[in-house]
Amino acid sequence: MAEVLAKLSYRAVALGLGALLLAAACSSGGNTTQGASSTDVTVWTAWGGAELKAYQDVLKPFHDQTGINVHLTTVRDANQLAINVDAGTSLPDIAPGPSVDKVKDWVSKGVMKPVETALGDQFTAYINNTYPALTTAPSGQSDDLYIGIVGGKHYEEMVKTQVKGLFWYNKKVFTGAAPKTFDDLLAINPAQYGAQKLFCVGLESGSASGWPASDQIDNIIMRQNDATFYTNWIQGKVKFSDPQIKLGYQTYLKEVSPANVYGGPNTVLSTNFGKAGDPLFKTPPGCLFLEQATFIPSFFTQDFPSLNLKAGTDFDFFAHPSVNPAYDGNVNGFYDNFAMYNDTPAARKLMQYMATAPAQQIWANDGGTLAAIKSITYNDPVYANAAKVAAGAKNLLVTAGDFMPSDMQAAFWKSLLNVTNNPGSLDSELARLDQVQKAAYASS
Repeated sequence: MAEVLAKLSYRAVALGLGALLLAAACSSGGNTTQGASSTDVTVWTAWGGAELKAYQDVLKPFHDQTGINVHLTTVRDANQLAINVDAGTSLPDIAPGPSVDKVKDWVSKGVMKPVETALGDQFTAYINNTYPALTTAPSGQSDDLYIGIVGGKHYEEMVKTQVKGLFWYNKKVFTGAAPKTFDDLLAINPAQYGAQKLFCVGLESGSASGWPASDQIDNIIMRQNDATFYTNWIQGKVKFSDPQIKLGYQTYLKEVSPANVYGGPNTVLSTNFGKAGDPLFKTPPGCLFLEQATFIPSFFTQDFPSLNLKAGTDFDFFAHPSVNPAYDGNVNGFYDNFAMYNDTPAARKLMQYMATAPAQQIWANDGGTLAAIKSITYNDPVYANAAKVAAGAKNLLVTAGDFMPSDMQAAFWKSLLNVTNNPGSLDSELARLDQVQKAAYASS
């Protein structure tokens, strides 16, 4: 069956423990106790800002309908759950699942409870309604740790998703047909549409600089190779000096070459990813296309409030063009999930509610995300199209760098910055990555 979407990376949120205790609707606050487990449920999430507000919107009908108080805590530190597990201290009733390396261990220790237990007789409906790649292990396998499946049981409930590898454009500038192949894309002449360059790229993201480039090259490598090869690379079973990985780097370098990219390497390296698409909407336009995930439109509207940009009218996207037709079904993305850590009546009810179409429709209506349920409708035409990309995928594949050991991830991102600045360093960079890979996976 299908591979999986990547978990939402914590690279996008600042580290540090938040102390934002928010009770959904009319809660009196305070910590949940086991004695109040039928009326109160504790939930940890990494969300803040608009994402947090959207989740509060999702929770309000639940409180109104059940009277259950949701004590919601924003926890920015992705390691806090693991710290509590290792220390044997209390855990929230519901929180995101752990990093992939901890899933099987936590299941064996009984830290996470099966989704089958949480959903009860609603479990079949959950499986039938959710994108299969988020709930189904590859054919013949009983484990898929990327989506929390161990021994055929599910330990992570999928609630939201995003799609990556999309090429965004200003509809008033690019008026041509979407290219069918990557070579067709590279052959487009931006001057024909009054633009300076073919692509805009921004790789700056503080200590996580380089991750946008890893998204770009991952989308190339997964479309040049089959899903097994790609997954083996993530797991350290394929060297970076492998000819197919080198080919991926070489293809990526075509996107960021001085001939194709706005501003040249210095601009690419110094521009924050959130500002990378700004030249799309300037006069004259600096570029025709920006490759990014479904979340990027919020930056367009934020940076150009006077333009009153509308999705589907002023900007749109086309899916990543074919690189090798044999692997056109491979799509890159990530997801949000919840796991149940304490089996209480209130926790079960909240898990059941979040798996329903009405709950996930609220997320979709608030914008900025795709739901995990296939039948959700979208007012935003961009997200309606993105849902078609997700639904039409044969394999929804994780983002490689997000699932590599931390030393490997850092070296991978750094290598992409280095080759962007100096393409002639490619062979030496790949050789260095082989060394890092050997050490990183030996100790992971």
